[in-house]
Amino acid sequence: MTTPAATLIQQGLVHHRAGQIALAMDRYTEVLRNDPRNADALYYVAVIACQEGQFQQGIELARRSLMFKPHQARALNLIGQALFQLGQVKEALASFDDALECDEKFAEAYGNRGNMLFELGRMAEALSSLERAVALNPKAVTDWLNLGATLQAVGRFEDAITSYDRAIAVDPNFSALHFNRANALHASGRLDEAMEGYDRTLSIAPKFGEAHLARGLALKQIDRLDEALAAIDQAIANNAESIAAHKIRAQVLQALGREDEARESLAKAAALEAPAGQDKPSEIT
Repeated sequence: MTTPAATLIQQGLVHHRAGQIALAMDRYTEVLRNDPRNADALYYVAVIACQEGQFQQGIELARRSLMFKPHQARALNLIGQALFQLGQVKEALASFDDALECDEKFAEAYGNRGNMLFELGRMAEALSSLERAVALNPKAVTDWLNLGATLQAVGRFEDAITSYDRAIAVDPNFSALHFNRANALHASGRLDEAMEGYDRTLSIAPKFGEAHLARGLALKQIDRLDEALAAIDQAIANNAESIAAHKIRAQVLQALGREDEARESLAKAAALEAPAGQDKPSEIT
């Protein structure tokens, strides 16, 4: 007796959500062997293709799904995401707009559209889309994060902090939220609170190099230079190729009067900055 397509797809979704991609694909492809026009199975295979970085294949599968079930907001949203990954920005935006024309309350499409507009530097439009996304889905942590980042980019630090707070209430262990919130506090001059934020970030993600570096900068600002140096050294331990970390380390060492070590750090920064194929300096005299 053949298992019904709906049952196979549900089984596939269970595996898919559990990260068991091969098992999910087995179920979806079994559906398609029996019914190559099954729009749902085509869509889920398209999702897997995009998750695996096969964006063009994902677009083709999603468009095939739309042939058999038109006006699918989810498929148009997926196509928009894939097109953006391929650098086809105008087409991606059109696909997100088509998704929202199909379903004007599709929060995920607003969020993806807003994130793309942020990446393009179109901040006012990004804010509008992201605000709509979180209004429709107040538990969308990534959209709150992206809204906060957009507000921060336009200098609205207090609003950004509020946005991060809304996300933290949903997911208190998301290190990027605490890091961005600390940066917004830092930018608004609330250094003590920023330090608490960096400490919270690092309690969740001890190897978060950017957080160590930002913490080091905050410590440098309040002249706690030995602690700043220790924090920057931690940043470099987690990302030895951070040009900014080596430069800031040099500044701290210089402030401590350790000129020789400061020159060594500047030399490392210069070596990392040297274009490919160009001889990198071994020392600075």
